[in-house]
Amino acid sequence: MKQIAIIQLLEWAYRHELPKAERRGGGLGASTSSSWGMVYELGILGTVIDASINGYGVVPAYMDEGDPHPDALLVGEAVAGLADARISIGEDWSPFPDWADSDGLVAACVARVRPRLATMTGQEIQAMLIARAVLGRKPDWRGDEPGRTMVMRGGKPAWFMKQPGQDAYGNPIEREVDGFNYRSHRPRSGAYRKYRLTDDVAGLAIDRFRRAVWALAVRHLAQQVAGRLSSHELIAEVPTVAPWAAVSGLVSQEAPSHAVSLSTAGRPR
Repeated sequence: MKQIAIIQLLEWAYRHELPKAERRGGGLGASTSSSWGMVYELGILGTVIDASINGYGVVPAYMDEGDPHPDALLVGEAVAGLADARISIGEDWSPFPDWADSDGLVAACVARVRPRLATMTGQEIQAMLIARAVLGRKPDWRGDEPGRTMVMRGGKPAWFMKQPGQDAYGNPIEREVDGFNYRSHRPRSGAYRKYRLTDDVAGLAIDRFRRAVWALAVRHLAQQVAGRLSSHELIAEVPTVAPWAAVSGLVSQEAPSHAVSLSTAGRPR
């Protein structure tokens, strides 16, 4: 039996074997291929490919090259089993453990984008796996830590302050208002200045989240097909869930996997 890593097995299956399958039912189904598949063609390749897609989410071969290898079909079935996958995000998850964030600006940005991350579906995970296998590329996660700059107003540092008030139901709340006294040309008592990030890291947070989900999905597939392949034997080589943590050396590269988790209904039939 040929020894192979799960990533190479995915690439072999989706680049060389599963295109041999004709466009027909089964596998992922036409609806998945035409929706999320097109999204990833546009996002990764920069264009939408106008071509028929088979039941495994790839463009079928134009010439008869025989049937797909049974191991490739097993991989395709395992990917199809991710249709009902669900992603859970722990409260302590952060895509930037390698960054200092004493002012909480990075955490606030992650909190704003978090609702978008939680909506990731099994079909999107399938499309991401297929697109990456066909392209032979891992999701990118690299980015530079942003700096801080003072919030300005009219070309000068702005002042802010908290003002007590009530909401529409009469409940006490605090509002942030202008903290500068324009008559005295001085900041009001209790006023403070604010800072913002020099670069928006929302996009990078999404990239790192998708990288973690991709790694978890690949690991899940390895568990699903291990010991069931007829001509291949998987080696113990799987993608790290949080390579940015490994680069920083501050925390274990596997720790974030406890905060982002993937679950499915079980082994594909």
